Amino acid sequence: MKFNLPAYATNYFSTTVWIKCPKCGEKALVTSQPTNAVIPLTNNAEAHCTSCSFKTIERNWSGYYQGFINLSCGYCGTRITHCTKPIKEIYAKENVTCTSCHKKRAYGLLWAPYKSNTATDPFFGYDLWLQIEVKNNILWGYNKEHLTYIRTYIEATLREDNSRHKYSLIANLPQWMVLAKNRDSIVKKIDKLISLV
Repeated sequence: MKFNLPAYATNYFSTTVWIKCPKCGEKALVTSQPTNAVIPLTNNAEAHCTSCSFKTIERNWSGYYQGFINLSCGYCGTRITHCTKPIKEIYAKENVTCTSCHKKRAYGLLWAPYKSNTATDPFFGYDLWLQIEVKNNILWGYNKEHLTYIRTYIEATLREDNSRHKYSLIANLPQWMVLAKNRDSIVKKIDKLISLV
């Protein structure tokens, strides 16, 4: 089987994203207008649930954050760069040890939404409805079309490069997904997810 579809960015599939409703836990939908941006913007997206009254068009981020420190050491002046793991609960300061003078000090963190490779929608950060564990990893998709595209690539025994852009979805699939030994189990899990929409 040969894969020769265009190398779409993940954003290509983000006009409809199935999420877990943050209010009732049922299936809800985030819709947006298509854009040419590699990173989706929140100004044209809205979320709504058909099981309850949940609806939002606000620009509040509800997903993961990553904290950053990029300051001079308070003792010796050496530049300190540090970032946290992606988390949902932010906090003010973190203790960091200087690599030069080895003294520890609490520094204030600057926080930014974390959108890379998490099972959350790209607009609000709500948990995706279509996610499943595969060998201690999370396989996720925005919608049926997104999952079908991934499935087509995973199933292919011949994958043409076609000068893929570094931001394309298939160029950024994790290694565990593209290994031939995982092909059958991943395809079965994708089929299970597709059956949920």
